[in-house]
Amino acid sequence: MKKFLLVAMSTACALSLVGCGTSTSNEEAPKTKQETKSEKITTYPAKTVNNIEMQIKKIETTENGKGDKNIVQLTMDFKNESGTKYGVGGNDFILKSGSKTYTAKADANNIGTEIAPDKTVTGTVSFEVPKSVKTGAFSYQPVTFGKEKPKVLATWEVTVPNNK
Repeated sequence: MKKFLLVAMSTACALSLVGCGTSTSNEEAPKTKQETKSEKITTYPAKTVNNIEMQIKKIETTENGKGDKNIVQLTMDFKNESGTKYGVGGNDFILKSGSKTYTAKADANNIGTEIAPDKTVTGTVSFEVPKSVKTGAFSYQPVTFGKEKPKVLATWEVTVPNNK
């Protein structure tokens, strides 16, 4: 008797679950509205300096927290095509816009590494700039020591995206 009652209850439960899962109405389920924001993706050319291929992968802009300036962060790939190690740091880059020259933001997490031969690394360089800066010349100008003046070895014309 117990087995019969257990089987009957299980069958009734299974049939009720199947009945709840079937919809007989012709109503469509409400569609979720999905908004997509299309961003214009800009590609920048790869430039090779001292057998190091450098390429900008993306540029992002955020507010500096105080609301008066933007932080522009450039993410780059560096490929060492030489047979020796090569050092790259955030201070090797500058951003010029109009008559102003901006250096890498000192307290940001900028790249600072030695790249082994035939290896690729990804790193960022960040600048704090006025909100009015929309374009600029992003340049690789390695730090020099002594009386030697630093020279610009590669330049990209960049567009600063709007703050997200």
